[in-house]
Amino acid sequence: MLVELSVVPIGVGESLSNYVARAFKIIKDSGFEHKLTAMGTILKVESFEELGKLVDRIVEELKKDCPRVYVVIKADERFKDVDLDYKVKSVEKKLKD
Repeated sequence: MLVELSVVPIGVGESLSNYVARAFKIIKDSGFEHKLTAMGTILKVESFEELGKLVDRIVEELKKDCPRVYVVIKADERFKDVDLDYKVKSVEKKLKD
């Protein structure tokens, strides 16, 4: 399953990069295939259960010093194996036609 995950700490000021870096480190250390983007992180997980455990770890880390954590998840459950760039490659191929 391909997932886009955005984690937004609220109530900590304008600059969020330190918090985002902490969240991303958890994703990176998880072993899931991932790609950091300007608006979130795209990752490949096997199940919503795995995703939930990952989100729980991120929220546990950030709630140490964040009064609120806003999480946005978009998931695309495909019943075939695809990589993180599958959709982009498909669109780029069609643009060449």
